[in-house]
Amino acid sequence: MKKFVIILCSVSIFVFHGFTQNEVPGNVATVASKPFSNSHFIIVDSISFHYRTWNDQLPAPKGKVLLIHGFIGSTFCWRENIDPLINQGYEVVAVDLPGFGYSDRNLQVNQSQSNRSRLLWDFLTVIDQNDSSRWNIVGHSMGGGTAEAMSLMKPGRMKSLTIVDGMVFIRNRNVNSSFVLMTQMKGTNKVLVALTKKRMIDFDKLQHILKGLYGYFPDSAVVEGYLRPLLLEGSAESILNIFANAKEIQHLHSDALSELPVLVIWGKKDRTIRLHSGKKFKRSVPTVDLKIIPGARHSPMETHSEIFNGYLLEFLNKNN
Repeated sequence: MKKFVIILCSVSIFVFHGFTQNEVPGNVATVASKPFSNSHFIIVDSISFHYRTWNDQLPAPKGKVLLIHGFIGSTFCWRENIDPLINQGYEVVAVDLPGFGYSDRNLQVNQSQSNRSRLLWDFLTVIDQNDSSRWNIVGHSMGGGTAEAMSLMKPGRMKSLTIVDGMVFIRNRNVNSSFVLMTQMKGTNKVLVALTKKRMIDFDKLQHILKGLYGYFPDSAVVEGYLRPLLLEGSAESILNIFANAKEIQHLHSDALSELPVLVIWGKKDRTIRLHSGKKFKRSVPTVDLKIIPGARHSPMETHSEIFNGYLLEFLNKNN
């Protein structure tokens, strides 16, 4: 149960308190066909992905950066970090993971870290077309674990890895708990879906969740930015699906990261995934560059963006 709390409380919540090459609308696009001016939808492996691009027309970008959000997040989470990256000449892609943001709510998607990694590499293969240059991948919280898995599964396609207060692992293991079994039981799952909607997908509840991540109450524009995609049909079911359907498809070990430039940024006051997880990760991979931001909690890229952007750009510029 403790592991479940760490995973789900990426927001300190939960319930109890071809065709691939073309731009196409996903099944959530009927609600918001173009949520941002730079939004795109493509179908990869029968999954509709929403993503956004910046500097994609640059003839010779300094490097390519993929941004992966965390639990209940979306591309909106990176709003404070885009301008510094594009001003430095990076091509930037931010993607909504399946089940979140404006991407597909398909409950058949295996939400394990290794399978999300596989899906994202298939997604990037479509994005890359004939471009063989390597990627700088940045992942936050749950997305940090996905970014780590991507690095371990396709190291030859990686330029660098950055993990932000991430769900890092030494070995990727399946999540096994009584709660996981509950999410797989049809009758109980319906109750959990109703509780998720009540306790999360609500302006006031979400504002309190974000307060736990930030250390202060965010303004209404920030809450609305998080809430808007969560109001799409199937969001509560998708949230539970990360436990009900998350069997790892490949065994991975962090030792293999020793040959890759890795930056880990952590909020010193993170109460969701505490700093000792980052320190343990560094002990496992001593070559990791661990940066700690005093005063920050779980989302330093939002709350301490100036410091965060400085660390990230210094690291990217060194390795690109």
